[in-house]
Amino acid sequence: MRILRYPALNEPEFMGCVSAFSDSLTSALEATKSFLGRLHAQPKGAAFAFEMQLDSHRYGVMLILERWGEFVNQFGPHMAAIKHAEVVKDAALRIQTAENLMVRTNRLIDAAAQYTPELEQAVDQAVITILRTFSQERAAAEEMSALGPMLPDEFREARRVFLADLDQR
Repeated sequence: MRILRYPALNEPEFMGCVSAFSDSLTSALEATKSFLGRLHAQPKGAAFAFEMQLDSHRYGVMLILERWGEFVNQFGPHMAAIKHAEVVKDAALRIQTAENLMVRTNRLIDAAAQYTPELEQAVDQAVITILRTFSQERAAAEEMSALGPMLPDEFREARRVFLADLDQR
């Protein structure tokens, strides 16, 4: 990841990465639900293109969580004095919780013979739980985004770099 090559980040840069993580995670989780919904009541293999998209997004969630973990491990310890220090506190536990839930969700999807409403409900609950797990990151990102055009250039640049890092698969 290019962002990990930075020797240090200031608070606006760090928050740009928080924003990129939060938006990417939300997008990948919502896309997972959306593509699963398109497969409603179909047997496995009936809609290959949608299944490929579903797989891309659900495994993309795992990649986003992994990269967020690497990022927080590198820069988190230096961010104890920032306004949103709660984003760093217990980040490893939140990441592990989300990863565990996503692994179980992926196993459930893999084991299903058909895309049933019950499967959709289970995935929906997993998505809700993961999003709640990262509610502090979402709140911090939304607060920063409220600045709109007054956002520092450092925020925008770090966000752009981290988004590019998350998009590499």
